[in-house]
Amino acid sequence: MIAATNVTAQSNLILFLHQRFALVILAYALIVGLWGLALFLLNRPPAGGFLGAIVLAEAVVIIQDILGWVLFLGGHRPHDLLHLLYGVVIALAIPFVWSISERGTTRRDSLYLGLTLLFMVAIAVRAIGTGSA
Repeated sequence: MIAATNVTAQSNLILFLHQRFALVILAYALIVGLWGLALFLLNRPPAGGFLGAIVLAEAVVIIQDILGWVLFLGGHRPHDLLHLLYGVVIALAIPFVWSISERGTTRRDSLYLGLTLLFMVAIAVRAIGTGSA
């Protein structure tokens, strides 16, 4: 009985963290996305701090995806299986845009990366909507 309670407690903790990381991604991606647009409007390439913020955003998304897969493999299923696709898309967005950019050296990269983070906000909103039962 104690082992089953432990598994449930761990599962609940992972679910709690997965739900909270979704909110972190929403807020953080919005802030960093607006920062990228501001850099573009100020005619500036991405600064070191901005690029670091992008790396942090990707790290949070990867943690979020790992938590989601642990839940999925443990038997928790999202309301809509599109939720899984959104998790993959949000994780690949930054690496994809980085691969077609000038590696953070041009003003245009500020725009591309800023818009990518705002796209991630939209995907996160959809993921939250398809994840809850």
